[in-house]
Amino acid sequence: MAGHCRVRFEADGRTVVADLPVGSGGGKRSVGSPLTVRYQADDPQVVAREDDVGGGGAAVLAVMSGGAALLFVMLSVVAAVFVVRQRRAGSSPGVG
Repeated sequence: MAGHCRVRFEADGRTVVADLPVGSGGGKRSVGSPLTVRYQADDPQVVAREDDVGGGGAAVLAVMSGGAALLFVMLSVVAAVFVVRQRRAGSSPGVG
């Protein structure tokens, strides 16, 4: 997840060694495991794992982030309502 994963592959008849982007899941595999990568034709140093190109991981991350943000907002609203009710109950004049 923190990057520093390198891949070695053949592109246009030459061997290229490139770093995978930060956040790539390539670190889950052991060293020397075969891995399918995609690279830019004009710059083979720009690579990404085939599994990371589809956008599925980004969609899951977006949904999870949105859900967490929504939960945070709802908890904040509930806490604010609770505080307002506590203040009203504490400031009501006593009968006597």
